[in-house]
Amino acid sequence: MKGKTDDLITDINVTPLVDIILVILIIFLVVAQILGPQVLKVKLPAAAHGERENRPVTIYIDKEGRFYIEGAMADKEEIRRVAKKWMMTDPYIPFVVSADEGVPHGRVVSVLDLLKGEGVRRLAIHVQPK
Repeated sequence: MKGKTDDLITDINVTPLVDIILVILIIFLVVAQILGPQVLKVKLPAAAHGERENRPVTIYIDKEGRFYIEGAMADKEEIRRVAKKWMMTDPYIPFVVSADEGVPHGRVVSVLDLLKGEGVRRLAIHVQPK
């Protein structure tokens, strides 16, 4: 049979291998973005003259008028004590008042006045954008 050739395949088709490697790389990149830096638990050293993160202290007022500081129930005296403690530690720490929309205006103003009386310089009211 003259038309039949018994040529051996001498080269390897690497296209499927490249496809698999690219898919694995894409999966790795997506997972790395989702997990983010919180996966690495690193204890940072303390520095006397470093800049600290200025995360605000949040005071919540629910619709019944109860106060919460960072999720823990509190009264006005507790708010005063926490504000005084933070002002000694960092006089520029921001305080955010996050009140339910049903809370009377006077209740929010009383908390703002209390914080201002303790020397808090940076005050904000948390609102939901429309």
